[in-house]
Amino acid sequence: MGDVAFVIEHAYVDALACFREPIKAFAARGYGVDVYLRLSPWHPTPIFMSPRIRLIPLEVSYAGSLRLIAKLIARRPRYAVVFAVPQWSLHVAMLAARVSGTPVAYISDELRTTGKRARERRDHERCAFTIALSPERAAFLREHNALPPDHPIYVVPNAPPGPVGRQPSRYYQDLLEIPDGRCLLLHAGGMGWRPVMALAEAAARWDETHPALVFQGRLPSEMDGRSHRGSVWFSPITLPADLLNYATSSARIGLALYDDAKANDRLMGTASGKLCLYMRNGLPVITTRLDCFTWVEREGCGVRVESIEAIPDAARTIEADYDKYACNVRRYYAEHLDFDRTFAPVLATVDRLALS
Repeated sequence: MGDVAFVIEHAYVDALACFREPIKAFAARGYGVDVYLRLSPWHPTPIFMSPRIRLIPLEVSYAGSLRLIAKLIARRPRYAVVFAVPQWSLHVAMLAARVSGTPVAYISDELRTTGKRARERRDHERCAFTIALSPERAAFLREHNALPPDHPIYVVPNAPPGPVGRQPSRYYQDLLEIPDGRCLLLHAGGMGWRPVMALAEAAARWDETHPALVFQGRLPSEMDGRSHRGSVWFSPITLPADLLNYATSSARIGLALYDDAKANDRLMGTASGKLCLYMRNGLPVITTRLDCFTWVEREGCGVRVESIEAIPDAARTIEADYDKYACNVRRYYAEHLDFDRTFAPVLATVDRLALS
């Protein structure tokens, strides 16, 4: 089948489905997969079980750029495709591709509205195709990066393969000693979002008639100095993806809250890794009332809220008809989010490029 490469200037490639699942899918299809990534003492080293996957450290610097370009150019046989994220990784991959002729694919993990935008547009125009994580982001990229009408954009939500499955689990109840009978709301992901800190302060004032709120961070350092208050708990253990599914199954409802000040958040939709994690594990969701989440209410998968204060009532609304919401989550995930379904056109495209 040949080999493919991923050039990703981040350390957390196995924490996000938009990186982890394509890497695993190509290895399972018989490709060798070289993952060029930045290692960090603050992030756990990514773990992949397939012997077809190799992790190759990179350095985001002028010297590191030159070394990586030389490696990509010298690679024999050449990669079928090099997948890259904006902006540094994309530029380095494209510089090498001008010599090697290797096709480059753009993975839009985040929408960049600052930095070297003119350079990014030029590099993006030369890409063989694009992977966008939501329909809204696909439209934004085509306009914002001035892509021609015939440039292929595949919408692949930031979601793992299905089917939806909820495991028997009391993970958070046992770990954090949360009393039985409390509706458990889960926020899984980084603690840097502005709405998250306001929510933590609000939940500290909730009593036992309110839901229990658990924060599951991405890094151990995010939970330093945080302790249980009122109805908020902070999980002290960073979990790999497989165990995160087990932990998530012990929750009742998932929270996906975003700030509307940035385009990256306003156009989140199915690019939300936490939202897709919840739904993969059968949880109804509560989201911010942004247009990109209109489908959550339209499809009966959850409730959108205008403010943090509305979250307890939204949880009660879901609890009042919980089985219906959970059934809609299973249906929508199978039809629109399941990675095996949405990534199939990308696999077919790379297969064709590998033969050319």
